[in-house]
Formats: sequence, C-alpha cells, structure tokens
Amino acid sequence: MKKINIIIAILCMLAFSAPQVMAQPKVLIDNSVFTFESVPDGVIVTHEFKIKNVGDTLLHITDVKPP
Repeated sequence: MKKINIIIAILCMLAFSAPQVMAQPKVLIDNSVFTFESVPDGVIVTHEFKIKNVGDTLLHITDVKPP
C-alpha cells in the first residue's frame, strides 16, 4: 500500500509540473529601439519593427501602446 501511495505522489508531481515544459511562443525583435531624428512639424514619419515568433506555439500580440 505504501508503494502505491509513493507512485501516485510521483505521478501527481509529474502531472502538475508538465505545464512548465509545454510549448510557448517566444518573441525575437530585430533592432527593438529606433530613435527618430528631428522632424519638421507636420511631417509623418514611420518605422517598421520586424517581429518574429521563434517559439513553438502561436504568438498573439495585443494591446500595443507607445512608451
């Protein structure tokens, strides 16, 4: 009976630790900082950041805000 309890305890520990090793998204951003130089008033300036998911699952980007 004692061996069964030990085996059950080990299986429970493995089951609860499994989410830590599950696949996750991972962000890779090339040149994550861009400094805008002086811009005349009224001129629209844009910059494109390249974001890549190098993880194992789908990456969701939500609620993007400027600093």
